Amino acid sequence: MHKILVVDDEPRVSTGIKNFLLGSELNIAHVETALNGFEAIDYLRMETFDLVLTDIQMSRMSGIELMETIYMEQPHLPVIVISAHEKFDFAKKSLRLGARDYLVKPVERDDLLRVVGSVLRENEAIGRRSLALTEAQRGGAEKPGRPGMGELLAALVTEGDLPAKDGEALAALLSAQSEGGLFGVVSIRPDLTRGGFSDREIALQGRKLLKYASINILNECLVEWRGLSLSGYGNEIVAILRFDEPQAHERGAGIESQLHLIGQMIHMNLKSYLNVETTVGISSLHADVFMLPKLMDEANAAAEWRHTNPGQRVFYYEDRKARENLGIAAWIAQVDAYAQSLKAGTRDEGPDGNDEALLQTLRRLQDEAEIFNSYFGMLAYRLYGLLLEQGRANGMSLQRFDPDAYFRGLDAAGKLTALAAYIPEVSAMLGQLTQERDRTILARITGFIRERFRDPALKIQDIASEVHFSTAYLSYLFKRETGKNLWDFVTELRIEEAKRMLETTDKKRYEIAYAVGYESPEHFGRMFKRYAGLSPAEYRKERQGNDG
Repeated sequence: MHKILVVDDEPRVSTGIKNFLLGSELNIAHVETALNGFEAIDYLRMETFDLVLTDIQMSRMSGIELMETIYMEQPHLPVIVISAHEKFDFAKKSLRLGARDYLVKPVERDDLLRVVGSVLRENEAIGRRSLALTEAQRGGAEKPGRPGMGELLAALVTEGDLPAKDGEALAALLSAQSEGGLFGVVSIRPDLTRGGFSDREIALQGRKLLKYASINILNECLVEWRGLSLSGYGNEIVAILRFDEPQAHERGAGIESQLHLIGQMIHMNLKSYLNVETTVGISSLHADVFMLPKLMDEANAAAEWRHTNPGQRVFYYEDRKARENLGIAAWIAQVDAYAQSLKAGTRDEGPDGNDEALLQTLRRLQDEAEIFNSYFGMLAYRLYGLLLEQGRANGMSLQRFDPDAYFRGLDAAGKLTALAAYIPEVSAMLGQLTQERDRTILARITGFIRERFRDPALKIQDIASEVHFSTAYLSYLFKRETGKNLWDFVTELRIEEAKRMLETTDKKRYEIAYAVGYESPEHFGRMFKRYAGLSPAEYRKERQGNDG
């Protein structure tokens, strides 16, 4: 049974849609209505919904702003937009934010049923297909008879130590069954330690379930490319793609665009349906099926590039090769990516991490003094610049990190040895400076909220603008530093102020609701009971009884 949230500042409209949907045959158990985006966000944070229908033009918070908040907090949640105006720019922006459809008022009942039914059926189908563990997926017995194309492809790609004769025979058999075209391999590295839509860490059995679900979703979304997804080592999933031989005008950029699209689609689908973060490495394409093991190596190499590009999710091997061929440009990009990882606190100092990748590049250049010193200087001064950038406002002396002093008089080998110590020192100092900066910013954030929490039009975007952060980073920073969600903090302030007013004044419920930032007394009553455990009237009666 489904739960739907309808958001419209015209109660007549939202009530009409509610009653119509509840009376339909769409297996809908509950429809909640919200008068504006602020109420909608509160409901979404309290309950789980399968679909949101929202008006696009509402006072205070538009449907677009509501969608932006939903996209940040619940990217899997489908949204259908309804508007009184058939404006292309509204439709385009809402669809770009992930809206499943766009309906124009007055909405035809048949259109509403068609669109809502389609979204709910799609969600049901995805859930059934992705989470149903079949006997075959559990490692059941293979069907007798001649192996199919999928089994042959899987054997050739995953059997890394396959004897040459067996490989040749397998490739020959594949060639006989294949209809030609091009093959490609995708290495998918989902982070299965966290997924689904809870904040709890996932145990081993749950990770297995998520992996099977991911494979099912990938098989669904790769049908157009005759994709085959199979379980690799650990959390890795391997996908094999097959393309028809492209026409002359489709080669080059057209194929690359298609591969990038596939990578982004894989990442977004796993994020949307399972809330799983993923790294995707994509090989080049080749017509010879015997090249599949090499393509697997390419896909793995592309995925490993995440160590030097922590903010990126999709990597195409041909891009990787082109960047490596750029020489100095590639080094600049690598240093910049490393600097970003230090700022974000995602530095990887393990044997295969981005620390080692930088040092390996420099080691290879030790015998070329001019190039080595150039590359070394770019890295050292980039790191020193990060410290100055973070430390300037603190009035802290960072002179000892100046590369001129730190590495003075050392040869190439000595610089590399010193660099191995310099990097963790810079990282630790950067962490300290960032922590001090974040505490200062957190004080600004909480001060701004305490001043503005009574404003019913307060949005997370307003708070983010005050400190010049993105809304995503603002939410991350606040949760990291305080252990609670930012909007929970806003709500708690409102409820605490409401408690104070219930205890010390004779104001009516609707007056208190308006005074603490709620435009609807009913919505205020629901939020109060959720946080305080009692209705406003019950709370006032209990406090007065205690005082007596």
